[in-house]
Amino acid sequence: MYKVVVTNDDGIHALGIHKLVRSLEGLADVIVVAPDSERSAEGHRITVREGLTVQKVDFHGMDHVQAWAVNGTPADCVKMALNVICKERPDVVISGINAGLNIGKDVYYSGTVSAAREAVIYEVPAIAVSYENHFHKHDFGEVEKMVRPIWEEIKIHDIPPDVMININIPHIPADQVKGTVVTGLDIHHYRDRIDEKPGKTGVPEYWLEREYGKTKIVESNDYYMVRNGYIALTPIHIDSTDHAFLKQMETWSVIKKNGRTDSPTEGNK
Repeated sequence: MYKVVVTNDDGIHALGIHKLVRSLEGLADVIVVAPDSERSAEGHRITVREGLTVQKVDFHGMDHVQAWAVNGTPADCVKMALNVICKERPDVVISGINAGLNIGKDVYYSGTVSAAREAVIYEVPAIAVSYENHFHKHDFGEVEKMVRPIWEEIKIHDIPPDVMININIPHIPADQVKGTVVTGLDIHHYRDRIDEKPGKTGVPEYWLEREYGKTKIVESNDYYMVRNGYIALTPIHIDSTDHAFLKQMETWSVIKKNGRTDSPTEGNK
């Protein structure tokens, strides 16, 4: 049986993770391992200075689903799933469904995406899935219907173990979705704005906000495609090395070749 570990960053009792498990019914043997409370926007934080606990819990009354709550981050949950809970290596780890998109540079801040990235670190293929309902967090619309065909497709294809797929879904009826596309990250679709507000103790507080529409939107990238009614799938490699610039750096006068005439990348082939 196809084995899937499901996690998230909104907490094990969030509606989105319930929707995700429902969308997998009949397709996979599902184990849920998720934070015991909301841990959004924690990035790839892991717990190293205190112990973690793993507690079996009821999962939305679904008696056939084994579920564990962890008092840690999304990345911690994946570590616990793969090292403590699962008796066999899962075929894939799916993180979500997040209440709100994780597009562009969000992949560096998102706990949802970081959980998927942690699985890839363990060489387990992974998927992060997010839905455009940040301002309507209890309205997941027809998201189960939208993701089901994607799960069916992924099940028959091999995802490289060093790659995760980041999925973002528009908040529109299923019959209005224009299609599913593979696209890149748009890391410039918003910029930060820092708002200063008076604090309760008289010390100013600084609040992080976002400004959209003040940067150039790259057509065909994830933000543009979701805003125009498409489901966007973006493959993200765990290796962040810029191999093209690495080649240029090898020509710098300060770079020592260690007596080799070939480049490190060529020599390791």
